[in-house]
Amino acid sequence: MDTDLPLSDEELDELDAFLMAEGMPEEAMDVAMLDGFFTALAIGPNTLLPSRWLPLVWGETESEPMQFADDVQVQRILGLVMRMYNDRIQSLQEDIDEFAPLIFESQEDGKTIPIIDEWCTGFIRGIYLDAEGWQALIQSDDEQAAALLTPMLLYGTDDGYEELKNNKALRDRHQDLADSIAPCVLGIRDYWLPIRKAASTFRREEEKVGRNDLCPCGSGKKFKKCCGSPESLH
Repeated sequence: MDTDLPLSDEELDELDAFLMAEGMPEEAMDVAMLDGFFTALAIGPNTLLPSRWLPLVWGETESEPMQFADDVQVQRILGLVMRMYNDRIQSLQEDIDEFAPLIFESQEDGKTIPIIDEWCTGFIRGIYLDAEGWQALIQSDDEQAAALLTPMLLYGTDDGYEELKNNKALRDRHQDLADSIAPCVLGIRDYWLPIRKAASTFRREEEKVGRNDLCPCGSGKKFKKCCGSPESLH
């Protein structure tokens, strides 16, 4: 299976059905929330390994561990999740100037209304997973930069929900706020891009010590028998 191949509509439905199935942990993400989550991971300041974020996809906790039916199901679902993740990474490369979030819609009085709560909640969960890394933007003195988080904070946090509930003027701007998600995502990507580039181009300044080289600690022993031994903690 090509891990860079985007999911088809049928595969998105399959993944969503699995995540929302009876018996899944209560905090499992639907595909809209997952898209927001992956978007935050794709454009944030640090690259996080799947071992850090996969438990949040399932909503796994100590009291509600994730349980698959068998190895076939594990491979199928993990394959879908990783393809969705990789697709988001590819769609947010620095030379791409368009972005379309995966969000649900409803029909009200003949109008199509975007439902962005799940997507924004997923994005905020991605921020929380690397809260320290995101602080520079969250607490930025640059109002224009900090404002890039506005739709996500309004629709993806408890405080934002309260603000929307108590502010009709904000609720009336629902469509505008939904439309602002895409440019905000690209703005956040560009904000963190220099940091991500610096991390990806970091190179070791000193040569790597070989297992049979003398240990740099000065003991006179070979590295594998000193600081490089599995038992050594210094």
